[in-house]
Amino acid sequence: MSAFERVLKNCLADYHAPNVRYRHLGFSAKNLNTLDSALKTISALLPNYRVWNGEHPDQNAPLLTCSRKKFIDAVFENSPQGLIIVHPECWFRRWQIADKQAFWEALSIEHGGHNVIVVFIESNEFATVNHRYFYPKILESAAVTAWISTKTKLS
Repeated sequence: MSAFERVLKNCLADYHAPNVRYRHLGFSAKNLNTLDSALKTISALLPNYRVWNGEHPDQNAPLLTCSRKKFIDAVFENSPQGLIIVHPECWFRRWQIADKQAFWEALSIEHGGHNVIVVFIESNEFATVNHRYFYPKILESAAVTAWISTKTKLS
């Protein structure tokens, strides 16, 4: 995974930097093992970030039954730390498609505050919901896709 770590560091330097206005990122994989490895690498590179894991929610994360508005408000609540959201589909299970789109749109256009990274399994639903909020960027030497706000120029 050292090749992925190097590629990830470059991606974070390019798109998660303080001089980039729309810094929120997504990382996806088609395989759960690849996603877990990617998450371990991301967490190791960003040890001070809070982590919300939808598969194992704790008291720091919103309830899985919370509304879209409450979830989005909690994501962007003022915090000195960044935030990593893992398996967001666990929160989205009861949401309508428009609510899911509202989350991805908010993530795409929000700027300032702390950085947010969403780590998720690629799915047909995400492809349908994310039709204009994030660009895919295949990370070389990894089976992981980075998702960059459509408001940001790709490098």
